[in-house]
Amino acid sequence: CCSATVLLPSEIIKAKTQVEIKATSSQEILRRMIHRQGIKSLFVGFDAQLMRDAPFYAFFFGGYELWCYFFRTSIPSMPDELNYFLSGGLAGICGWTMAMPFDVPKTNVQARYDTKVFGSYFPEFIRIARQRGIAGLYSGLVPTVVRAFPANAALFLGVESTKKVFDRFLWPE
Repeated sequence: CCSATVLLPSEIIKAKTQVEIKATSSQEILRRMIHRQGIKSLFVGFDAQLMRDAPFYAFFFGGYELWCYFFRTSIPSMPDELNYFLSGGLAGICGWTMAMPFDVPKTNVQARYDTKVFGSYFPEFIRIARQRGIAGLYSGLVPTVVRAFPANAALFLGVESTKKVFDRFLWPE
C-alpha cells in the first residue's frame, strides 16, 4: 500500500505520456491532469495499482526466497553469486507473470483522463477479458519477462553483494 501511494503519481504520468500521440512532456501531462481533475488526478487508479502490486511483490520476493532455497538445497556447490543472479531473474519472471493480468487494465485506467481514484479498475478488467479473452490480460508479457530476467537478476545480485560488503566491513565478527 505504501509503495503504491508513493509510486502512483509517476505511474500515472508515465502511462499518459506513453499513449500520447504527439510529443508531449511529462510536465505538460501533469498540468493537463491537474487542470482536468485537480490533485486527485495524481491518485486515479489507486485500486488498480494495489491490484497489480500485491501479486507482483508477493511472487517477486516470495519467489526469490524460494528459488534461493531451491538452488541452495538442490545444487549446494553453486556459488552464492550465481544463486542470487538466477533466483533474482526467475523471481522477476514469476512476479511479472502473476501480475501481468492486473497490470494491463491498470495501465489502461491510468492512461485515460476519465478515471476515478477507486472504481475504474474492475470494469476495465472485465471489459478486456470479455473483448480479448484471458490472453488479452497478458498483452506484453513476453517483452516484460525478457526484460525482467536480467534486470532482476542484476538487482538481487547487487543487493546481496552489497549486503555482504556491509556485513564484512561495518559489522566484522
